[in-house]
Amino acid sequence: MSTVTAVVGQTRPALRAFEGPRNPRDIDLNDLVPLAGRIDAVWYVPAGRTRPQVAVAWHFSDRRPVLGWNDPRRYVLTLWNPEKQTPGSARWVPHILIRASPFKLVGRAVRLADVTRDGHDDLLVTVLCSDCNHSTAVVSLYATFGNAVPRILGSGVFGVAKGPGRDARVHGRVISETAWGARHGLVWFDEPRGGTSVCCPAYRLQTFMRWGPKGWRTVRRKRVRPEADHLVTTGYPLP
Repeated sequence: MSTVTAVVGQTRPALRAFEGPRNPRDIDLNDLVPLAGRIDAVWYVPAGRTRPQVAVAWHFSDRRPVLGWNDPRRYVLTLWNPEKQTPGSARWVPHILIRASPFKLVGRAVRLADVTRDGHDDLLVTVLCSDCNHSTAVVSLYATFGNAVPRILGSGVFGVAKGPGRDARVHGRVISETAWGARHGLVWFDEPRGGTSVCCPAYRLQTFMRWGPKGWRTVRRKRVRPEADHLVTTGYPLP
């Protein structure tokens, strides 16, 4: 039996660990969300050199008002990590990565790549703003270190409230007309620069970053003519 619970109406749904099968694909998906939650998507993270994980996008209803935002649905991204494993079971512990986004996690919202170079995939998370222009999105990157899953990229915040009071927010780096991704162990951003408007840049700036013991280090920046930019089509979201 699952011990997952949630308190509907709160911006931080409560999740609890449960005992389950060692193989994540043998878990009943209903055990990974509260009774009031609804699953939107599931990603299985391969074990690599460590342990397999399960990322689950789901939503619940929060009836508390947010000025200028009438949609009560809040979207959550949870990463389940197996701890205290035995030959036939594991204790699955939830790590809430996105707590109560006003925007649904759609398309390629979660991508996997080993950018910390530890033999285990990290999570590149993209939350597209459904009410914004210019492919505005909030992006973040999560890595697993032992039993901890910190956000190692994305320090901003994006809210939807049109005035004071309660808000619905997403934490991460806010981008517009920008694609990002991972390539050969590097994280890259392809952004518009110059020109008279964000949709018509004079050039695009490609930035490549490497993760190390002291955090992120920029290893290369490159200017590219928009019509000659082939990297942008391999990332997400597409500008």
